[in-house]
Amino acid sequence: MVVNNRRCEIEIISDILSLCKDGAKKTQILYRTNLSYTQLRDYLSFLIRTGVLEEYNTKPYNTYFTTKKGLEILDNIKNLIGKLKTE
Repeated sequence: MVVNNRRCEIEIISDILSLCKDGAKKTQILYRTNLSYTQLRDYLSFLIRTGVLEEYNTKPYNTYFTTKKGLEILDNIKNLIGKLKTE
């Protein structure tokens, strides 16, 4: 789905939700998604606000988990991207 070598917001959200399926810390998400700290903070805030990501205080760091709603959205995104790919 990358047209100009840049990911769209949906692809970034998909990456974050995938990483957080089994739980991920902020630093792990930051490195694996290749986002700046500011971008990551904004995405995490949005995803938590919309109920697709949950933040748990697991000392000394917070851990992020994809919710059931988030898993459903992730599945829909993957299906859509799969349908858009040309054979």
